[in-house]
Amino acid sequence: MNFRQLIAFVLGLFLASSYQVSGQSFCGNTGGFSITPSQGCAPLTVTLKNLVPKAESVTYAYNFDRSQTTAPNPPLATPDSTFTYNLPGTYTILQYGSANGTGFSQCADVIVKETRAPNAELIRCTDGKVRLTLISDSISNAYDAIIVDWGDGSAQSWSPKSSSLYLDHSYASNASRPISLKGSYRNADCQQKMGVRTLTGTTPQSLARIEIKSVEMLESGEARVLYEGVEGVVTEVLIDNGNGQFTPTGKVGQGGGTQLATIAGLDPTKLYRFKLSSKNICDELVDSPTVSSISIREASLSLDEIISLSWQNLPNTGDITMYQLKRDGAIIFSSATELSYSDTDVICGNSYKYEIVAIIGNDIRSYSAPIVLEPQTSIPAMINRASVTVQDNSTITTQVTLAGEGLTSSYDLIVERAPRGSSNFKKISATDNQSLQFVDTNVDPSTESYCYRFQYENACNQKSPDFSSPVCSILLSSKAPEIVWNADSPFTEPVSSYDLHQLDNQGNIEVVISKELGTAHVLDLAKQSSYSYRVEAKSADGSMTSYSNLLRFRSDPIVLVPDAFTPNGDTHNERFEVKGYFISEFEMSIFNRWGEVVFHTSDLSGSWDGKVNSKEAAGGYYIYQINATDSSGQKIARKGSFLLIR
Repeated sequence: MNFRQLIAFVLGLFLASSYQVSGQSFCGNTGGFSITPSQGCAPLTVTLKNLVPKAESVTYAYNFDRSQTTAPNPPLATPDSTFTYNLPGTYTILQYGSANGTGFSQCADVIVKETRAPNAELIRCTDGKVRLTLISDSISNAYDAIIVDWGDGSAQSWSPKSSSLYLDHSYASNASRPISLKGSYRNADCQQKMGVRTLTGTTPQSLARIEIKSVEMLESGEARVLYEGVEGVVTEVLIDNGNGQFTPTGKVGQGGGTQLATIAGLDPTKLYRFKLSSKNICDELVDSPTVSSISIREASLSLDEIISLSWQNLPNTGDITMYQLKRDGAIIFSSATELSYSDTDVICGNSYKYEIVAIIGNDIRSYSAPIVLEPQTSIPAMINRASVTVQDNSTITTQVTLAGEGLTSSYDLIVERAPRGSSNFKKISATDNQSLQFVDTNVDPSTESYCYRFQYENACNQKSPDFSSPVCSILLSSKAPEIVWNADSPFTEPVSSYDLHQLDNQGNIEVVISKELGTAHVLDLAKQSSYSYRVEAKSADGSMTSYSNLLRFRSDPIVLVPDAFTPNGDTHNERFEVKGYFISEFEMSIFNRWGEVVFHTSDLSGSWDGKVNSKEAAGGYYIYQINATDSSGQKIARKGSFLLIR
């Protein structure tokens, strides 16, 4: 950058800052210059003359954007006052500089007219006929008219704004003649600079660009054929109804660009082939590549909440590069070879619209008519695999295994409960319960057994025919010296065996006692200390396990005293016998109603036969007094009455 350019750049920065503050265009009205000439024909050379007195660092930009609020970049600014425009257009010239210590700027426009020759295509036929097709672009649209010299002494003026972009001409003989064309303005401007294009043409006319772009089948039975036409070329849509023979559809056009033909009265589930038949200016018929329609249908493999689809098409001239399956307008599957798909991402009760698109060769597309489908489902089977188990003294869990048809991604597993022995089942699960494991905390499994039953309702509101067979929790209880449990199965199938677990104070299993199908166990209380017991049940196939509540035993002394006995010789309840457990010392006295001792023993196994001095004692109430010591040395005293019945 020389010194003068540097001054101009700095001045530009100064001016730019002031214009940026105001937000206005950098084009001001404080400068002044003349343009010679201010309009003309390309190429146009203009000369500028500064009109600002005592101007310094005068700089010009010959193609400035009037909306710009900053000075032009230095490479686009010059002190030169002469410039040549080679292309047509309206250009803004910016002048800026300083005078008397103040910056100035000014803008003015230059109009440069088009002089280049128009673009066109020429087709010749062997019989002397030619067709000239004008290329509609910025060059041809700049002129008021196009002058065509056919080369045989005749000429023609042609408006580029007309609806037809082609001209036909016939020669007396088929001799080849050059054809020239140039632009023209109404006021005869630029005649000396006007460019001329000379064409010789090709033989015959090529119709390769006339081709089908897409075929779309509609539910209404219409086929929409979108194709690319050539201006002035008669093109007809042909159809093959499946017999291999193409017949006219009556859809004829001769427009250029994208054309649409709609063929009615078709079956959207059937397949058709389409092609174009075009006649060039030489009366030669040319067929386009063939494009097949495509159809989609529900396949026979659809299962619960699975929609299976398949599609097919007839042969095309081009190869299919991709199939795209759409659901509700979005692509869910693509393949170059597969002709089927199973959609598992569907929910029963909803409707889905499917379409298949075939992409052929150079982005030609065939669209199927859409189909609307709903997922199908079967009636769910009864639940035949379930179990219950006691988790702790306030919790029972149930577990269900689902199998068979009618299962859907969302469902309601209905859980009902009733006390064992009752038929009054009540629903305890929440609506739309979708957990196969249910946790029931509104129970007391240490004092009562509960039975559960289950029913499945799928997303299509179809329920299994009935509830499952009831399954019941195992209640382990004490009937000293026995512990017993109920025989109701905790499974939807029979119990194969019970195991009794003896656990220590820390909950570790010390002994496992196999009870097979028994439901009771006799404890040796004289040898027992502090233990807990739990029953484990296994299903017939061994796949399910259930646990009872935990029953705790401690080595606390137990004294069981009968409230009556009948020494009448019937061998039943003949002796007054006290049973004691966890007792180390024992002493018992029996008194009649006058306070006399009628029986005394220090043996825990001792019992009174109802006789006093070998004679039968009178019936009535008697008093007992027991004094004992447990295994820890603690004293125990019991006193009460019992009835001797004669």
